[in-house]
Amino acid sequence: MKFQLYNYYHPNNIIKLIRSFCIQFILLITIGCNSEQNRETMAMPPDEPESFPKLTERNRLLGDLLPERTCYDVKHYMINMDIDVDKKYIKGFVDISASAEENFTSLQFDLARKMKLNGVYYLDQNLKTARKKDAVFVEFPDVKKGDNFTFRIEYEGRPLEAKRPPWDGGFVWEKDKKGRPYVSVACEGDGAGLWWPLKDHIADEPDDGATMTFTVPEELFCVSNGRLLDISSDIKNKKKSYTWSVNNPINNYNISVQLGHYVSVLDTINRNGQTDTLNHYVLDYHEEVARNHFKQAKKVIHFFEKYFGDYQWWDDGYKLVEVSYLGMEHQSAVTYGNNWDNWRGTRSWTSKYYGIVDGLLFHETAHEWWGNSITAIDPAHMWIHEGMAVYSEAMFIEDQLGYNVMVDFLLDKRKGIRNKLPIVGPRNQNYWAFGDSYIKGAWIMHTLRHVIDDDQIWFNILKSFAVDNAKGHVSTEDFLNYVINHTGYNYQIIFYQYFYTHKPPTLEYYQDGTQFFYLWDAVSGFNMPIDINVNGVERRIVPTKDVQEIEISEFSVIRVRDWEFLMILKNNPDLIKKDAS
Repeated sequence: MKFQLYNYYHPNNIIKLIRSFCIQFILLITIGCNSEQNRETMAMPPDEPESFPKLTERNRLLGDLLPERTCYDVKHYMINMDIDVDKKYIKGFVDISASAEENFTSLQFDLARKMKLNGVYYLDQNLKTARKKDAVFVEFPDVKKGDNFTFRIEYEGRPLEAKRPPWDGGFVWEKDKKGRPYVSVACEGDGAGLWWPLKDHIADEPDDGATMTFTVPEELFCVSNGRLLDISSDIKNKKKSYTWSVNNPINNYNISVQLGHYVSVLDTINRNGQTDTLNHYVLDYHEEVARNHFKQAKKVIHFFEKYFGDYQWWDDGYKLVEVSYLGMEHQSAVTYGNNWDNWRGTRSWTSKYYGIVDGLLFHETAHEWWGNSITAIDPAHMWIHEGMAVYSEAMFIEDQLGYNVMVDFLLDKRKGIRNKLPIVGPRNQNYWAFGDSYIKGAWIMHTLRHVIDDDQIWFNILKSFAVDNAKGHVSTEDFLNYVINHTGYNYQIIFYQYFYTHKPPTLEYYQDGTQFFYLWDAVSGFNMPIDINVNGVERRIVPTKDVQEIEISEFSVIRVRDWEFLMILKNNPDLIKKDAS
């Protein structure tokens, strides 16, 4: 196989090549001193998968695109909110501008039931509403297909407080090291409806973006998505209002607000013959470390634009925003709460990048492509966000340090695969398929690369898929069809095995004298090719569900190249009997 991602002999890569050589030398020693089983083995799958979560009425209403939701398409959100930090209380309104996709007299929006709904207004009328779990159903006068309309929702309340952000959604009411208020919010999975009313489904982003005005205590600086348009003061009430604007479609859970004693850290990036600005925000006592540590964001952006196409949000800017939790991929306002250290992150996984990048900074920036630009049509396909982000990490390591170091990175990651559930879950149930979508999703991409066995085709598939679907919504089936169209090979059975069952395929094999026997224990029709080494010579075989054999010289040394393919290996002497029968 030809590995074309890394240009070893380019003069600019000499330093990287020396560093890569040193790391790979250490890896050889390390691998030799550790058992392969302890280092590389993923969890063995149970015979039967675990059950997906039972569908609740709340998740049915949030997850399904019922007629009361499909009848309108959101064009713009105008959010206006007063945040009382001392009382942990918010009050405000949201204007939703939309177009009617069908004639309707009733629509649904979503707002957490613990939040008080003060009224819904359209054409100076206070409309009748009914609440069911976190869904609100509104009775409208006749709205005709093609009509553009705007309605206002007024509300208030104490939003849910996040217990373990960003994994548990809600507001994060913290104090900084000086004991000053330090506030943020994260709500992926739990829903933006925890703190503002909206059509809370991943498939409907506001086509024309959003405008957010937050009124906060005057001593705090407010950071949100996009560009800062205005700051106004209310001297009497000791408050300031900050208006931010996003001009592009944006995932609902990406709209965010951060409050603190922030200062701006300006930087510039040269790309495509032009200069763009990066405007980070950090706590005042971290200005110096941020000015140095955040420089690496430019290298990360250059990598992604090279391999996945242009950053889609330059008119809304790019910034990193310091927060008290680990971080999130809030579009054009990526939050960062790691340890300002490429080697010692707040969580261990953020430090396993050989010192070349801050893993948290890289992963959350990866979502500006995989997640924010190329978005899953339903959270059941969350591997498109998380698996592709982790695979991007592997690609970056290969780009910087070479193929062998990338393989070491993925082998270390492979230990985290649990194999308890299929990666792709049930659609229309508000099921956010996290879990194995990260590492197993990345390993499936790594496997597909080696199945296709042509790096030029493979990396062109990834980039063109990202470019062709920028600012769009996709599913697993969309990616499958794209791969089929660009390779001419039907990978449907392979995709079914890896994405829709919980078990990776098992290669059963046995070496006997001058014969090597093998077959796949997998779904019906599975015939994925793999590579083996026979006495150090790479050879491709195409196992099926039936026993096959190849002739080898006696006492040949055979290695199945499981560092290229996600599979379980099983040495099975009974294959001789199966072959004989």
